[in-house]
Amino acid sequence: MTKAILFDLDGLVIVGQAKLFSQRISEEFDIPYELVSEFFTNDFRECSFGRADLKEKIQPYLVKWGYKGSVDDFLKYWFEGESKTDEDVLKIISNLRFKGIKCYIATRQEKYRKEYLLETVGLKDKFDGIFCTCDIGYDKWQKEYWSYVFEKLGLNPEEIMFFCDGQKNIDSSKELGVEAYFYDGIEVLKEKIVLF
Repeated sequence: MTKAILFDLDGLVIVGQAKLFSQRISEEFDIPYELVSEFFTNDFRECSFGRADLKEKIQPYLVKWGYKGSVDDFLKYWFEGESKTDEDVLKIISNLRFKGIKCYIATRQEKYRKEYLLETVGLKDKFDGIFCTCDIGYDKWQKEYWSYVFEKLGLNPEEIMFFCDGQKNIDSSKELGVEAYFYDGIEVLKEKIVLF
């Protein structure tokens, strides 16, 4: 019996980005894409796992990119542009919680965007908690991430349902016994949680 459901954030709860942020800033600020992707493939990963501070790591890149504003200005531009929520998805989650099903965020984020989404966007009031890579130190496809989830929830894998738009994350969690589904649209939620 399902006792908790975990939801990926970007692409499921947070929607509307036609392009990756790295592509957007490359185009909008006329920065060569390889310079932007250098940050996201290297330093940003460390921030996502809680091993580095985003504000410290991005500062030298902003200088290299020729960005004129402050670090805080840049993060505000970034976070505000990636904060639109899917209200239909949130309505389903609200109904699940009303029926006693615990609902959690499962996401790869660094600490500043995590805080922005929870506090400014208000997601902390719409979920029972969050399992974030910057707090756990492992990615969602790693068994250590799920060991942390199982321990914190006090649940067996088969008591947990998981929706994510990353196939690697789905495959690895399924191998551990989680009831995991690839998310490619709200119909997946409607079909799989109809019993609740």
